[in-house]
Amino acid sequence: MAKKFLTETRSEPALYTLLGISCHLRDYHLTYLLNEKLELEFIKEDDFQGYPFFFCRDENCFNAYYLLGNRGQESILFPDMKQADYLLLIEGPFKKSQLERLMKNIRQIDNILMSFEISPEKIKNFETMLNDLELHVMNIHKDLKIKYSPFKK
Repeated sequence: MAKKFLTETRSEPALYTLLGISCHLRDYHLTYLLNEKLELEFIKEDDFQGYPFFFCRDENCFNAYYLLGNRGQESILFPDMKQADYLLLIEGPFKKSQLERLMKNIRQIDNILMSFEISPEKIKNFETMLNDLELHVMNIHKDLKIKYSPFKK
């Protein structure tokens, strides 16, 4: 019988910070308010497995922000986090002081009930979700790459 070997492709572990947001706002209204308050530029992307998905990149701090809706038409993306209506995943270096300032600013937005940090260990299959999210983002942005041809036509 043939043996299968799984290899890890990442050279170093990526840094992730995860926040939960509880509110009664629609996804487009929440992103508008987050863009205004946090001075970010969230862009609506294709839904992630049927859940609202927004993406923003902060080139100055080398961070990427992913805003995921936790509630779909008939199900919850992460049943372990029922109290969170939205999840804000921050990829990249993020200091504790930045996190506290970010959560304070989010809480100051009207209609936000709660903003809290989530330990990724609390979520079952968190690594699988990260892999699926990475593939989703790659599929979205694959058409945006400029095709270079060394020969002039």
